[in-house]
Amino acid sequence: MNRILLLGLLVAFCMPLRAQLPPPSGPGTEVVLTPPDIKQALAEDARSGLVPRFAIPLHQPIHSDEHGTWTAGNRGYSWRCVLVARGAKALILTTSELPLVPGAILTVKDQLGRIVETISYRDLRGKALFTLGPVAGERCFLEYDTPDTPVSFTIDQIYYAFDETYKPGLDEADQARGLGFEASLPCNVNVACTNDADIQLVAKSTVRIMCVFQEGISWCTGALVNNTKQDKTPYILSAFHCQYGYTPLYQFWAYHFRYESETCQNPAEEPDFLKVTGSQLRAKWADSDFLLLEMDESPPEAWESHYAGWNRTDNYTPSAAFMVHHPSADIKKVSVDSQAIIIWQTPVNWSNGIKTPALHHYRVYLDLGTSEPGSSGAPFFDPQGRIIGQLNGGAASCTANALWYGRLQRSWNGGGSSATRLRDWLDPDNSGVSSLNGLQDIKTVADLSGTIKTPVGFPVPNVGVTLTGPSGSSTTVTDADGYYLFSQVPVGEEYTISAARDGDDAFGVSIGDIILLNKYIVGINSLPTPYASIAGDVNNSGSISVGDIGILRKLLLDIIKGFSEVPSWVFFTEGSPPPYETEWLIPFLDQGNDQLNFIAVKYGDVNHSAKP
Repeated sequence: MNRILLLGLLVAFCMPLRAQLPPPSGPGTEVVLTPPDIKQALAEDARSGLVPRFAIPLHQPIHSDEHGTWTAGNRGYSWRCVLVARGAKALILTTSELPLVPGAILTVKDQLGRIVETISYRDLRGKALFTLGPVAGERCFLEYDTPDTPVSFTIDQIYYAFDETYKPGLDEADQARGLGFEASLPCNVNVACTNDADIQLVAKSTVRIMCVFQEGISWCTGALVNNTKQDKTPYILSAFHCQYGYTPLYQFWAYHFRYESETCQNPAEEPDFLKVTGSQLRAKWADSDFLLLEMDESPPEAWESHYAGWNRTDNYTPSAAFMVHHPSADIKKVSVDSQAIIIWQTPVNWSNGIKTPALHHYRVYLDLGTSEPGSSGAPFFDPQGRIIGQLNGGAASCTANALWYGRLQRSWNGGGSSATRLRDWLDPDNSGVSSLNGLQDIKTVADLSGTIKTPVGFPVPNVGVTLTGPSGSSTTVTDADGYYLFSQVPVGEEYTISAARDGDDAFGVSIGDIILLNKYIVGINSLPTPYASIAGDVNNSGSISVGDIGILRKLLLDIIKGFSEVPSWVFFTEGSPPPYETEWLIPFLDQGNDQLNFIAVKYGDVNHSAKP
C-alpha cells in the first residue's frame, strides 16, 4: 500500500464498532496520551470564524527508541506500540522520516485489531511523508517489522479527533450531529439518487479533503480540475477559507476519492474510499475565496476520476446549477438550485474578518439538499457539468438555504500573479479559451510481473505462477531468469498471485545442510538467513530439531523418497514481514506493477546452495 491508498471503515465516528479481539499488548508497549481541552478548542473555533477543527494536536511525538517495545525473532526485529487517548473518536498520525528498508513494513491497526494502513518500502516514492488514519477509536496499534536491526523513527504528530464540532449557520439541534459517516442532515441527497448520468459523471471529480494544520485538522471539499493541456495534472480547486487563519501543512493533506454510496440509499456500513496524500500550494486568493493545490500524485486511471471542466464566461447566470460535496464529512451528496443564480452586487462581510468585494460571488438558494461544514470549497457546476465557482459559505439548513459561491470568472485573473490567480495553471499555454470540458479517466488494463529467486539470488525457472481474479484463474511459467508476466489485466478488480513448483525433494539437500543444522541446534552457529529456519523445518513442527536432521539423513540415504509434511518448495512474497505471505493480494488493481517478486525456499536446502 502506498500514499495512494484503498481504505475502509476509517472514519466511523457515528457507527458502532463490531466486537472483535484487539491485538495483544505487552509491558512497555502502551503509551497513554493526554487528551486536549476540547471545550477550549470549541470555544476558540466559535470565536474565530475559521473552518472548525475536528482534531487537535497532542504535541506528544512517539520515538521508536523511547516508546514501545522491540523484540528479536528468527526473522528480524519487531516493534510494538499501543497509543491510548481516552475519549478519542479517532487518531490521525503524521510522520516525515520513516526509514523503510526492503522487507520492512509499518502496520496501523484500530482498537479492534483491524488493519487501517500498511506502509512498505515501495510506498516511499521519493519521500517519507505520510498521514495515517483516521484510526477509529481511542486505541491505535502500531507495528513495525524489519528483517534488519532496530531502526530509529518518529511519529511526529498525533491528532486527537472528537465528535463535538462548532457548526456555524445551523440550528442548535443540528449542530450536535458530529462529523463523518451518517453525520449529514437528512435532507442531503446521495449523488446516485439524481438519475442524471451527467451529474454522476462530473461528481467523480469531487473529493473530501482532510486539511492538516499545525493547529489541528478540518474537513473541506474540493474538485479535481482539468487544464487546457489536458495532461491530467492533479489540480484540486477548493476554498481559500479552508486554510485561512491556520498554518497549513499541505504536504500532509489527504484527498479522499469515491467516498460515496453506490445507490440512492445510504449504505448500512461506511463505504471504502481511495486516498492520495500530499500536495503543494499553487495559488490562493481571498476575494473570490479560491484555493488551488496540486496533489503529489495523480489518481490512477482505474479510479475512473473525472477532471472537471470549467466556464469563466462573465455575467454567466445559468439555471439548474448544482454542487457536489461532503457535508459534515459524510459520503458524497448533491445539491441543486433549479432557478437562475444571481451575481451578488455588494461586498460580503464574513465572520472570519474577511470582506469580499462586490461582484465576486454568486448568490444561490438551493431547492434540493443543503450545505454544512465540510462542504466548504465544493465545486459549483453549470448544467453542462463545468465548474463556475466554489462554495464560500452562508446560512443553510433543511428548511432554508442562502449561500455564496466564489466566481471562477473573478478567480481567473485574481490578484494579478501566478500565486493569486487560476489562469497560469488552468490555461498554461495562454490559449484564452473561456470554457473547457471535463476529461474522464477510463478504466484500462495493466501488466503485472515479477521475478522468483532463492534467498541468495539464484533465479528459479519453471515455477507455475497463478493469477486469480473475478473472471477465474490463469497460469504462466517463469523463464530461465525467473521472470513471469501477466499482460493486459483489467484494472479495478481484486486479484491474488501465487506460485508453486514440484520436483525432486532431495534437490539442493547435502551433508552441509545437516552440519549447519547440527551447529545451530547446539548453539555454535546461527542460520545464514531468516528463510533458512523455514528450509530446515522439514517436519513442519514450527522449529528446528533433531527430528528434521533425521529426515534429511533418510532422504540422503534414499531411505525415504521425499518429504511427507512439507512440499518441495515454498514461495513467499518479497518484502513481506514475518510470518511471510505466500501470495500477493491486490485488493484493487489501479496500475501496473513489475515488482511482484517471490522468494523461493527449497525445503532441506538450509544453506541455499541449490541453483535451479
